Amino acid sequence: MNLDCRSISRALLFATAFSFGACDSSDETEDAAECTDEEKCDTPGGTQQEQCLARQSEVLNSSQRGYTPTAIRWGAADVEGVNTVTQDDRGQEYTEYFAIFQPPGSTMGFDLGRPLSESPGDVTQLAVCVEGDTSDQCRTTITTATLEMLEDEPTKVVGSCVFTSWHADVPGPLPACKNGKCGADAKLYGFPFTEEFFRMKISFNSNGAAADLVQKCLDGKAPSPKKWSNLKDPLTEPFFRGCMQVQGLFGTGWRRSDPSICAAINRMDECGCSIPGVARENLAAAIIPPQPTPDGKITLRGFRLGTWDNAEGLPAGCKYLNTGDTSHTLVGCDLTAGDVLQNLNDPKEVCRRNYGPNVVVHVPIAKDAIVCKPNKKTSTSKTCGAMPWNIGKENG
Repeated sequence: MNLDCRSISRALLFATAFSFGACDSSDETEDAAECTDEEKCDTPGGTQQEQCLARQSEVLNSSQRGYTPTAIRWGAADVEGVNTVTQDDRGQEYTEYFAIFQPPGSTMGFDLGRPLSESPGDVTQLAVCVEGDTSDQCRTTITTATLEMLEDEPTKVVGSCVFTSWHADVPGPLPACKNGKCGADAKLYGFPFTEEFFRMKISFNSNGAAADLVQKCLDGKAPSPKKWSNLKDPLTEPFFRGCMQVQGLFGTGWRRSDPSICAAINRMDECGCSIPGVARENLAAAIIPPQPTPDGKITLRGFRLGTWDNAEGLPAGCKYLNTGDTSHTLVGCDLTAGDVLQNLNDPKEVCRRNYGPNVVVHVPIAKDAIVCKPNKKTSTSKTCGAMPWNIGKENG
């Protein structure tokens, strides 16, 4: 789910101490890929159960675990199955991304696949075309001479893969662009760091949507297995239960972000976790505070971007853009001539493939502020562990 994510991380952890969104049992076998409008079939196939099992394997069993004692995490890249070219729905994990390409000899870059509005597929054209190409996706057309220049220097940086977690409903300007005017250091290949170019556009990539997710997870209850002793029942697994809860609420269990958050919150609830002095009814606003705050400040521009090893670091070839604050919500990664050449029709896909898995969204958890008192009369209390929100490694 910017300025100082640690303040929200505190509440995020306790949020975990309460009940969450209900999941109708009828949803468990629904084919999530079924739809009558081909343009809306933009999500991975399979039943909702199959989707949750796939996410569970990815989030818990890979080397890039979604949970640590101090954070909930996921990669910025979309899961496999999200549409790419025919209807561009990439950018569904509280992070949107696009490519900027500046042809050799040009003084201005071209944005490729940049979201323009909250409407699915409303993005700038995707392709770098070569003279003679008649594609309707040409964002810019280069000469054969320019193509040869790219081929001669494949390692030369000719653009950037931009990742932004700046929430769609959080206002600007950024500190580096006071009064809406951006200096030379607050631009990337000619694109100023303004809401128009660098704030997310899709409505569910917003402060309000993140807060709504937390609130509904708090208000409901995750589905439970018929028998906790039946370990073959996937509902005995904390992540799966949280994911099915999200399926019942929004049908978005195929993402990484929503089920990861709801699973952690539900787990904390089951294990009697809370933060002393924070009332349950105030938790959602404490976790995702409305922006701007009553005093006009922005305390959560978006969820911090980092890498798997470090919430303050980035993959090789990437850097934080000079926004003037410490929110770390805008990242630029090197796009080389070779990158562009290998996928002229869609350099944005290079961004997803090369950098998306390792540009990581971090939702911090203030573990030292959380107190857990499991109800010993419940079946879940036996598996809570010292840090139940750290799903899969509750004691470490």
